[in-house]
Amino acid sequence: MEKVNHKNKLQIEDKVKFQNGITLLALVITIIVLLILAGITIGAITGDNGIIKNVVRAKEKTEIANEKEIIEKATVQAMGNNKYGNIEESELQEQLNKETGEGKTEATDIGKEFEVIFKESNRYYTVDKDGNIEGAHQIIQDKFPGDITVGKNGETLDGDSEETAYQIWNIEDLVAFSKDVNSGKNYKDKYICLMQDLDFSSKVSYNDWKTKAFDIYLGGDGNIGIKEQLSNNGNGFKIIGTVTNQFFGNFNGNNKVIKNIVINDVGFFGYIQNATIKNLIIRGNVKSEANAGGIVYNAISSYIYNCYNQITVIRSKCWWNMSTGRK
Repeated sequence: MEKVNHKNKLQIEDKVKFQNGITLLALVITIIVLLILAGITIGAITGDNGIIKNVVRAKEKTEIANEKEIIEKATVQAMGNNKYGNIEESELQEQLNKETGEGKTEATDIGKEFEVIFKESNRYYTVDKDGNIEGAHQIIQDKFPGDITVGKNGETLDGDSEETAYQIWNIEDLVAFSKDVNSGKNYKDKYICLMQDLDFSSKVSYNDWKTKAFDIYLGGDGNIGIKEQLSNNGNGFKIIGTVTNQFFGNFNGNNKVIKNIVINDVGFFGYIQNATIKNLIIRGNVKSEANAGGIVYNAISSYIYNCYNQITVIRSKCWWNMSTGRK
């Protein structure tokens, strides 16, 4: 039997791989050259409005349309199977499974609406109780949750300008920011930017909605997951800035929405000074025993603009003024 020289075999395989690589590269170059000869520039091929990008966008639009159609069918069927015409989480999931197969989607009741995740495309949609669909939203994973000085892919941020602003990608980042300020880091002359919408009722707004990393800070005993701790079942979100530890920085909401937030205190930002808060939309509930605000409670020499306060403020106690006889 002829002996095979292992070293020679590896050399032959490497040569074949190299030749195949050269062949593929030659093919790509040939196609590009032909396109250029046909009057199409490289910019028209690879630019933001180039052929490749437009093909990708068209594919994405088709996928989104198909996903919405799947949700619509599942929602109609789920409502039809309920004698009251309501949507139940289990029924919606069952219908989605029939449309896509087991394990391809995840439906969650998050209160006023349902959240539907498509695991393969990493997109999610919301469906209200009447069956109206909103989306699509891309699920973005932050590799460093709870550290706003590092971008989602590990890039270092110094916060010295809007271009290198500290970034808030998830609710863990937002809680860590609150903890920093309330611990004495005032962020003077620093920039912070909210990078995407955050929904306190939604699993996808957390990197890990079960993490107990912030439970002690939020007033728990170390045994409650962050999502539950921030809900009505827990102590809610802690204000950013106290009387003794105020916020002095620049917060850019980036026209993103924070919704379903629960605050058992005076407001989202408590005490700020020489600060700027801009481009922020916030929805949820603030419950306080005394006076309260929505986005900001107490501001000294600060700028607040292009903000939309859609918070419901609830004062849990009324104080009787003995001199006026008024509450």
